[in-house]
Amino acid sequence: MDPQALLQLVADQLRALAKDAVDGLVGSLPQLGEDPSAAGTVLAGRLLAVHDKLPPGNSLVELLRETLGDLDAASPVRLHGWRRAPGASLGVALVLDDPAAAVGGRAVLGVTPDGPVFDVVVTPGAVLTLPQSVHGPWSAEATVTAAQGWDAAFGPGLPPAPPGGSAAIRLRRTGKLTAGMTDGPGMSVDGIGLTVTSEPGTPAALELELQGFTASVLPAALARLLGIGGASPMSGPPASVVLRADRADGLRFAGTGGLNVPLPLRLNGPGVSSRGAALELTSDGGEPRLALSVSASAGLPGLPLRVHLDRAGIELPVTFAPANRPGLDPSRLRELFPDGIGAELKVPPISGGGLVRRTPDQGYGGLISVDLGVLRVQAVALFRPPDGKAPTSFLALLAAQFPTPGIQLGLGFALDAVGGLVAVNRRADVTALQQLVGDGNADHVLFPDRAVERAQEIIGSLGSAFPVAAGRILVGPMIRLNWGGRMVSLSGAVILELPAPARALLLGRLLVGLPDPTVPLIRLQASVLGRIEPAVPLFELLVSLSGSWIVGLAVRGELYLLVRGGRQPEFVMSAGGFHPRYTRPARVPALNRLQVDLAPGQGWGLRMEAYFAVTSNAVMFGGQVQLNATIAGCGVTGWLGLDALFVFDPVFAFSVHVRAGVAVRAFGRRLAGIALDFTLEGPAPWHAFGTGSISVLFWDVELDFDVCWGSPPAVAQKAGRDPTEALTPELARSKAWAAERPAAERTALVFTKAADDKLNQGTLVHPDATLRFTQRVVPLGVPISRFERRPVPTQTWTIKEITLGTTRPATGLPSLPEQFVPGEFFELTEDAQLTEPAFVSRAGGLRTDTDGIAVGAGHRVDDGYETGYEPPLPKKQFSPWPGLFRREAVVGVSAAERLERWRTPEAMIKVRPAKLTVTAADSLRPLLDDVTMVDATADAWQAMSGQLDQPQTALRLVESWEVGR
Repeated sequence: MDPQALLQLVADQLRALAKDAVDGLVGSLPQLGEDPSAAGTVLAGRLLAVHDKLPPGNSLVELLRETLGDLDAASPVRLHGWRRAPGASLGVALVLDDPAAAVGGRAVLGVTPDGPVFDVVVTPGAVLTLPQSVHGPWSAEATVTAAQGWDAAFGPGLPPAPPGGSAAIRLRRTGKLTAGMTDGPGMSVDGIGLTVTSEPGTPAALELELQGFTASVLPAALARLLGIGGASPMSGPPASVVLRADRADGLRFAGTGGLNVPLPLRLNGPGVSSRGAALELTSDGGEPRLALSVSASAGLPGLPLRVHLDRAGIELPVTFAPANRPGLDPSRLRELFPDGIGAELKVPPISGGGLVRRTPDQGYGGLISVDLGVLRVQAVALFRPPDGKAPTSFLALLAAQFPTPGIQLGLGFALDAVGGLVAVNRRADVTALQQLVGDGNADHVLFPDRAVERAQEIIGSLGSAFPVAAGRILVGPMIRLNWGGRMVSLSGAVILELPAPARALLLGRLLVGLPDPTVPLIRLQASVLGRIEPAVPLFELLVSLSGSWIVGLAVRGELYLLVRGGRQPEFVMSAGGFHPRYTRPARVPALNRLQVDLAPGQGWGLRMEAYFAVTSNAVMFGGQVQLNATIAGCGVTGWLGLDALFVFDPVFAFSVHVRAGVAVRAFGRRLAGIALDFTLEGPAPWHAFGTGSISVLFWDVELDFDVCWGSPPAVAQKAGRDPTEALTPELARSKAWAAERPAAERTALVFTKAADDKLNQGTLVHPDATLRFTQRVVPLGVPISRFERRPVPTQTWTIKEITLGTTRPATGLPSLPEQFVPGEFFELTEDAQLTEPAFVSRAGGLRTDTDGIAVGAGHRVDDGYETGYEPPLPKKQFSPWPGLFRREAVVGVSAAERLERWRTPEAMIKVRPAKLTVTAADSLRPLLDDVTMVDATADAWQAMSGQLDQPQTALRLVESWEVGR
């Protein structure tokens, strides 16, 4: 849970408690009329008469009584009735009066149970003070001012209201308070401080200070058994813990800005030691909780086994129930199950350890590393059970490392380790992997060293780099080679993400340690991430030098290559980043400069950085050198840098921005300095402009300059050729024209394979086809002033009309986009070359139907067809019909075969079966209309003959439309 959500949870429970308190007070107090002293003020009609004293109520009312007393006539704060608007529900209000101020100087906090809604009203010009008042262990004081008045309402559905004045309310409670078991575990404080502040222009804030906080994590008896001096060995004096709440940042600890704060708690005894302790804010089942956690290691002397626990401890609920005092409920203390449990075993020659812990996504992660003497085995696993939103997912990372020098392969190379990664319902997050490589932590995946000690960060990195994704599968082998006795080590993994769209990821790490990899003077580390996505297509490569140094001098920087095709083609190659004004293409990461720090320390340092980049429309490079030679704020600082952009358009031109300066400083202040910042453009002509400055003590001089010299090129830039020369042969190429078949057939025709081949080749055109025309020579519909990067007269190319038998205008027809390079067709300024995308989408053609097309004369075609069945039917067997039609016959097939033979998809148009008529066989004279034959048997024919007026010797059954009328 984040701080905002936790604040919302606590606020909702406090509002419910306040509503219950106001409901109880309104029900127990008599109804009074308006307060006459409020007449003529902003409180008129809203503030009701004062009550004698505070009646009994719920836990919040009783806490108010402890801090401010009974609110009787002797109290500076009184209890009034409150009605925030005519017809609104009756509420109560706390009113602070200043006896020394003019009539009407009041500050009111009114509460209406509907919502509830809190009203803050301060009369204009009021300057109110509540002097420190003591009631038992509690003390209270307040100051409220509002020169222009203050009238604001807070509650569900109401917009945030800015403060109209200043207010500070402070409550203090002295005396020891404990929560937990008497002899531990538990927590205690020496006092509590509550401060509420509000200032114009800033949101109201609340701070809760736990003064003199101490904690015990072990029962006293167990602490004595383990030889620990007390159950609560807090180092140093008792700490003060401050919680802060405001609308902007939620509820959190003031020291860290998060939901946990470290504690100076140490456990040091024979076999037991702590690795950190913290106080945490959590929630469970919609209830806020305060937890005390500790990470510790334990082992018995003489045994080779040691156990580790992460975030084990206790937690207490924070209650806001009407029957119990707001705060911690010690009766419901419960243990905090560890987030992680680990173990280490050392039994020579075997040693190792493992860890199992919960992950932030409510899953589990585990790691085991065992050294068997002849082989070191490592395994990391992530498991997440189904939760209704995502299926079960797991990830397994296995590695086997061979002892030095590995398995020899020849030429000084040796196989050092092998492994692999398998994951189900997980994907690769490229952004997280780029962050991992950029931080120099590729070894979190590739054969990590000291795996048990770094288990938490390794499991966390794998969880973020390979998050849950339903239906995705990851599989990849890993290998590590070394050369020269581990002076050079190369690790690599090829990870495939399946199914479609499939992609391949290359994760690598090159480590060079000279002269000895154990204690190197030179350590060069290159972490590599590559990505191949054939469906785009895309190739991407990122190399980071993070974690490198030369004789203690840090070396950093990143290299990047992107080649992308498809609808958004892009080419980017960079070493150390880009020009400061260059806009990176989408999904291209920010790159660190190539840097070398020549910094011996003690105030002396020299940093050098550089970059070089090539994109589809610009070439750029630059660098900077910074010198810092100071001791105790006294010394010299200097800098020299440049950023250059080169253009071949098609003549050579460049722009270089140079900045340089040096300053003498004394005790942190500048005594004298000189600086120059200018831009040089050229050649032919040359143009320099910028600013220079000189500073000596309190005297500063600046000089702006803008100088041009030289002549334009003697030979004018060659004009580009006429686009028609390139467009004409392009239009003659067959690939510029295409007849696209319809997505679905509107007839029942099925084409043969030979017909399909001819349709695909363009030899035949489908009668329902659409005509597609496209080209990439010139963009359509936009003015162009360059062609093939050379100047041409400004012109606009469009398709005017189309002739397919008949001529018609092309206006309104859908255009077809193509990708064009902006620099080939448009004038680009320096800024445009840095910010324009490599390719832009412009109209390159259009699509039209074939209505009105001129066709040739008709000719005869063979419209015969063949009938086939799959699977083949059994051999046909004929039997004579047992009726009067001795010349008729039927095929003897089963009902199931007949059904499958004629089963067809349901048609949009159905043909109604024809009516049957009994006629005389010789003359087709109708004898009986609308006859339905149910079963063609002899008995059926005899029954039909019996319906005739006159018996006939020969009958025929025909469809009614065959009978002449």
